[in-house]
Amino acid sequence: MSVSPVMRSIEVALFAGSLLVGGLVVLTLLWSGTGPYEDLARANGVDEVTLIAHVPGGGTYRTDRNGLVVMHERWSKFVTGAVGDAPRFDPPLFTEDEYSHMTDVRQVFTGAKFLVPVALIVIVIRLQRARLRGPREMWRLVRDGALIAVGLVALVGVVAAVAFEPLFLAFHYLFFPQGNFLFDPATSNIVRLYPDWYWEGITLRVGLTFIAVALALATMSSLRLARAK
Repeated sequence: MSVSPVMRSIEVALFAGSLLVGGLVVLTLLWSGTGPYEDLARANGVDEVTLIAHVPGGGTYRTDRNGLVVMHERWSKFVTGAVGDAPRFDPPLFTEDEYSHMTDVRQVFTGAKFLVPVALIVIVIRLQRARLRGPREMWRLVRDGALIAVGLVALVGVVAAVAFEPLFLAFHYLFFPQGNFLFDPATSNIVRLYPDWYWEGITLRVGLTFIAVALALATMSSLRLARAK
């Protein structure tokens, strides 16, 4: 059984796209825990942060790195759907606009998690159909799809290395077109909890992990391809 070059290109694109979407969502969830946050805070010399207390008359609230980790854990559980209610703090530390944005983040995660099983189904179907044409076709699909996914992530990584802020803004405008993520760094505690070093560090870890896994998949499939008949 043969397949036309156009159909094979579509097949590879569907496999690569599904691997890309499913893999990045899963890795983002895995890297959203407290361990990576604490590691990044320590690596960037964050020992203590002053937050703004939203109480009558104003005021400040100082917390150490452990306190930041706890705050991150509570927000992370909310946006990833592990708990139903957004965290509240005493004294109040986040504005209603910040709560609104984090609720939107939760909705994005909800949609993203739905895409994981969809991506897995597409991958399985594509592998099954390729397998009907023979083992070589299946392993060739895995190799080519994984390498294309690696190339796309690497390309985004290069862009991020030289223009992270524009890429970060473009991502947010895509998923939050209402623009409620534009907070003043001088007054926003959500920006102080999640400064640039966090987003840059997490993006790097997610990207490098995906590349490592996809390259391992491509290597394994290349070895199987060499032995397949």
